[in-house]
Amino acid sequence: MHRTVKLLTSFLVISLCLSGCMGTSTNDTLALQAGDYVAMLPFESSDTRVKHVGLISDQDIRIEIESGLMDLSKQYFDPSSVGYRTHTFLDFDELDATDGSRGLLGTLRDDNPNGLNPSRDEAFDTGNGEVTGATILVDIYELDWYNTNDNLRGISLALVVNDEVEDDAGNTYEITKEKLQNYIEVTAGKLVNYMRERFNDISARIPIYIAAYSLDSSQESLGGYFYEGMFEGSSGSYNSLDEEWILVPSTQLTTDDPTTAEQFNTFKEDIQNVLPDYTYVTGKAKYENENLVKLQLDITSHGKTAGEILAVCQTANSSLSVFTSTDCEYQITITNDDTVYAMINRDIDSTETNVNTRF
Repeated sequence: MHRTVKLLTSFLVISLCLSGCMGTSTNDTLALQAGDYVAMLPFESSDTRVKHVGLISDQDIRIEIESGLMDLSKQYFDPSSVGYRTHTFLDFDELDATDGSRGLLGTLRDDNPNGLNPSRDEAFDTGNGEVTGATILVDIYELDWYNTNDNLRGISLALVVNDEVEDDAGNTYEITKEKLQNYIEVTAGKLVNYMRERFNDISARIPIYIAAYSLDSSQESLGGYFYEGMFEGSSGSYNSLDEEWILVPSTQLTTDDPTTAEQFNTFKEDIQNVLPDYTYVTGKAKYENENLVKLQLDITSHGKTAGEILAVCQTANSSLSVFTSTDCEYQITITNDDTVYAMINRDIDSTETNVNTRF
């Protein structure tokens, strides 16, 4: 079974009436679905966006880092009680360490005492050998939680780290999970202390949640969150996480989850039997504790007619049944010449699909 919903062909314009210097509270916006955070208004963009793009070019990874941090934060900061802002405190200048700048992402040295990467002459133990002057920390993402009275109620930070480092001779060393966790515990403690000393609004009563995201150098995965810590007052506690986004199709998917890989191949063949030329099927699969929890597929075509696109939509909707697990959420996006023409969703514990089209 499935339900079809037509996409609106015109935009609904919402007029926000602001007077004087009066701010706007979260009551003026609604979450897109239950359990989501709402943006605090007026929303203020952060100059760190430029920094994030410069450090990690893959947009999918950048999106997953921030959206994943939101999801993980829900266990500590209730979406019904707080809304979010981004990078209220750690702006571009706080992070930037290029050209000798004194930023958190730089190396620890006399003129950068707050640098969170090892100093140039420090030997970092990867668990597979020592590397001097290793760059472990790649980026930091920040979400700030405010109540409807615009009072700060907590902060969430994502520490994005490399999974391997290179020595001066060009040799690559994979960092073991244990050594990465050790690094995160030391670095998280330093960062929390820095923020509480640096910013007056961040007192010891403001809880700070930190999650560590490991990039994947294999090119077959987007990486994922592997460690978390919660700091309340002067104490911090840590837990391991097991999350990963695997590219579809990929050798890693075939090795780690042959059942899903086989089902994907069947689905892909069904689509290409309809339109074999210039039609591609790719995606990514999210695993938590080695269990598939979300599968996102993109069907991309070029130069197709309305009738051809509709045929692909109908086939994709029907062929989604080849994926037998109901413990997973499925999302399919159908694009022709960079325009989205359909989205198909199937929720967890359901075999029914929801189809949204432009037709």
